[in-house]
Amino acid sequence: MRKMRLCLWLFLVVATLVAGQAKKAAPAGGVASSAATICDKPYAGGEVADGWPEGPVTILFHREKSKAPWAHNPAIRVPGLEAAAPASARTLVCVIESQVEMGHYDSGEPGYAPSWGTFLVRLSDRKVYFMGRSLDGEMPPQVKYNRGAGVGKAPTEILVRWLRLVLEQKVARFKMRLKWKEYGEVSAMAFSGDGSRLAVAQEARRSSSEGIPPSPITVFDLATGQPVATMHPDYATGAIAVSKSGNVVATERYGGVEIWDVASGRMTRKLETSNVRSMVFGPNDMLGVAGDEKAAVWDVSGNRIVHSGTGSVVELSPEGAWLVMGKGAKGFTVRELESGRELGNFPACSEPDKCVPSRDGKMMVRWSSLGGAMYSSGNREGKNLALPNLGVGIVYAAAPTSDSFVIANNDGIAGVVSASAPEPRAFATDMTSIKAIAVSPDGKLVALGDSSGMVEVWELR
Repeated sequence: MRKMRLCLWLFLVVATLVAGQAKKAAPAGGVASSAATICDKPYAGGEVADGWPEGPVTILFHREKSKAPWAHNPAIRVPGLEAAAPASARTLVCVIESQVEMGHYDSGEPGYAPSWGTFLVRLSDRKVYFMGRSLDGEMPPQVKYNRGAGVGKAPTEILVRWLRLVLEQKVARFKMRLKWKEYGEVSAMAFSGDGSRLAVAQEARRSSSEGIPPSPITVFDLATGQPVATMHPDYATGAIAVSKSGNVVATERYGGVEIWDVASGRMTRKLETSNVRSMVFGPNDMLGVAGDEKAAVWDVSGNRIVHSGTGSVVELSPEGAWLVMGKGAKGFTVRELESGRELGNFPACSEPDKCVPSRDGKMMVRWSSLGGAMYSSGNREGKNLALPNLGVGIVYAAAPTSDSFVIANNDGIAGVVSASAPEPRAFATDMTSIKAIAVSPDGKLVALGDSSGMVEVWELR
């Protein structure tokens, strides 16, 4: 009888412990189930979240058309950023794999490249931070040794690299995403001299009734992120400048220059120029213009030239001196326009509109589809401009700061490169191919514009 009571007591103890463990484990299962529900319908939370994703994260994976539930993929590991438990995560990363058919082998069997669609969701309110990013894996194997469909390597390493760049923002801090109704590839941007406004020019958006595609130029108030004016010239411009107050915008029109009044949204005058490809407003709202080895500083209100010289690119130094870059005896030189004093000499550029000097005149950066490099004065070897990439990673845009450059590629990754840093300091955006960059005169803000018309403003750290 004592033995039976003892056995019964042991049974009750064990049952109680098991029940207790089950109750403790239940919340984790509930959290995992909740996260899977979110990944099934990531946009159920309504509008896109403001702000930027923060760690720690939990990552769930699912294959398209699979009956298996969302679950952790042991191949995806981001040490230091993953939450110890799902309940402690601040951001949910949903990764869904689809297989894109890339052709057939001689046997007739198809070959696939894996593609990962990713969604980052803020768990506090279940809102997606930005549109899903698609990451493509490798092509299917070219030689088949086994039967069955060939599938290329999954983009695991690319995903981990991208997540680190998104979450470990040590170079820049996300400030705002500008909102508007008119979308089209961004062709040029410029900050006002006081950094309070940003002018954004776009490529032709659609055909108008007159058959001329309007190309919006929108001026944003950066205190609110809202547009204060939109102008519709009958051309796409590759260069713009904004006065210190932000009330006047200068645009390049087929090499000429037009002056627009922001308040009325109308063009007020044209400057008698030609072949202009570079422009910037300076002290007292003087306008520097350059192109095809002709440079000048204009008194816009008086419609007259104050200074002139040679050069294809014009820039303003932090001290307010006009700098021009143009052809020299052994390449390109940067000089002060008024004094003629040489500040730097660099290798020649075959495309002057894709070469810019730093604002101190001591460095130059060039870029093209074949690659890019940064040069310090007198150093003809140059320094590679490669950024971390998610595929091709071609540098499409660059803009100077006082002693460095901001560059960006077609994977939506930007970075700061300087003579003192061995590699570009990179950060990831949620943008597509970045086509235009502007840096505020004080060097604290950078605006990025992409091929879809999206514009974001970041604060450089």
